[in-house]
Amino acid sequence: MDSLKLAQLRFFCAVMEAGSIVAASRRLNCVASNVTARLRELEQIVGQPLFLREKGRLIETPAGRAFYAQAHEVVQKASALEHFFEPDVPRGVLRLGALDVALHHFLPQRLPSFMQAFADVELHLLKRASYTLEQMLMERELDLALTDGPIEHPLLQSRLVFTEHLRLVAPAHVPSVAAINWARTDVLLFNSDCFYRSVFESWMKKNRVTPRRIQTIESYQVIFACVRAGLGVCCCPDVMLPAAQAQGLHVMTPPDLPAAPVYCVWRRDGATPLLIRFVDHLRGCAE
Repeated sequence: MDSLKLAQLRFFCAVMEAGSIVAASRRLNCVASNVTARLRELEQIVGQPLFLREKGRLIETPAGRAFYAQAHEVVQKASALEHFFEPDVPRGVLRLGALDVALHHFLPQRLPSFMQAFADVELHLLKRASYTLEQMLMERELDLALTDGPIEHPLLQSRLVFTEHLRLVAPAHVPSVAAINWARTDVLLFNSDCFYRSVFESWMKKNRVTPRRIQTIESYQVIFACVRAGLGVCCCPDVMLPAAQAQGLHVMTPPDLPAAPVYCVWRRDGATPLLIRFVDHLRGCAE
């Protein structure tokens, strides 16, 4: 069985609406024989007579009237799709992933204005850890990630959007970094797919400090409660430690603890105009 073609439905609807093959051919700017041929093809495909031929006239059958109600809707939707992408009206679905620090601090200040300005863009936003985001980009599960950088990879491209600062957090009674007895101290960090964990592990190695153990806890609220109770120390970005959470804690900034720049990252072959417009909007708001 042959497949239906949109042109056949257009011709059929034109005849139904114009009332004759000749009138429909004028509307469609084609010869009448072309219209007749398309109608014959359509009737063969659907297996029903859509018109009765009587003394040179076409009279729609009950089946033809029922079929028109469906065909007309399809033709209208197809016509609308031809103008789906209008000039200077971005439209699309962007799949985004972001670190928790971007979700807590950066995006709430910038995403609402993008959504207001570009109402025809649909956003799918999820939270993941740094290395998971990079893997999802590589596997094309995301269009763009807000993650730690810079990322140097031949398939990826990135732009800086903001810089977060890391802090070493200890119980309030610990006066300084030098006062930490590392051999008897636990370090509380997120899992190994967290960039901040790798930064702090590198810092400890550089400073030749070895904690009693590293405990994996994927909740800053739980981590701060444990540090406040004297159960260890942690490393966290500024934005995750508001003033209300800092009570009972000593927040320190070792001079050699690196900053944590956050980048928009995407695949080079996925740099669509919509994606670049989104990145430019985020960076423009940050400037």
